[in-house]
Amino acid sequence: MKKILFTLPIALLLFACSKEAALELETNPGKSGSITRFAIFQHYMYVLNLNEVQTYDIAQKEHPVLVHRLATDYGLETITIYDNSVFLGSTTALYILDISDPAAPTIQSKSERLLDIGFSGCDPVAVKDNYAYSTIKTIQNVCGSISAQSALVVYDITDKTAPVVVGIYPLGIPNGLGYKDNYLFVCDEGRDQLLVFDISDPKMITRAGFDVSITDPYDLIVDGQRMIVSSKTDFLVFDISDVTQIRKIGQISK
Repeated sequence: MKKILFTLPIALLLFACSKEAALELETNPGKSGSITRFAIFQHYMYVLNLNEVQTYDIAQKEHPVLVHRLATDYGLETITIYDNSVFLGSTTALYILDISDPAAPTIQSKSERLLDIGFSGCDPVAVKDNYAYSTIKTIQNVCGSISAQSALVVYDITDKTAPVVVGIYPLGIPNGLGYKDNYLFVCDEGRDQLLVFDISDPKMITRAGFDVSITDPYDLIVDGQRMIVSSKTDFLVFDISDVTQIRKIGQISK
């Protein structure tokens, strides 16, 4: 897992800088996939251990300083930052952290999925406006307990102190996800597809009908009009300027 996480940004950097690259990606600093264990906000970096969030002051990049530890339940998996809040996916819960004091995050809310929706698993999170989208992958010995199914779960986070589940959509073996405008892209390894959902109405999302066949998709980055999908063997680059006509425009072997 870690190999893929750290290989993705490195590979993109090499790709963008290569003289032989057929494409030029205008990748903004800080772009990352949804399956990542660290994130940067202002001059602080948040790093996940399995049961805590460590905050580092990186104002002096050569000398990062650990300034805070926030204990959580065991099983932290992913982190993303949106609208001055931190969202954590774990094997048992969705956490929302308050970073009004970025040096010392606090837990604003915790939605325990075993209680809310009846099962657990790994869950990267993508956030847009007042809704959070989380995939739950349930594989024995990889992502916690076995459950009846893997799924895409939609949370209403209008009140960040009390997120509410508003939709559950069964999937195969879902991994990373991201969005462009009103379309949500989900890597579904179990179906060998990049699934596309219409999220115009977050409380009743639908399959858009523009799915793309990809063998073992793992994670993705949406970068403007382009999307980079990481599979087990390749990095695939797609033109998504028209989501109804997604086109592959590049490929790099790992």
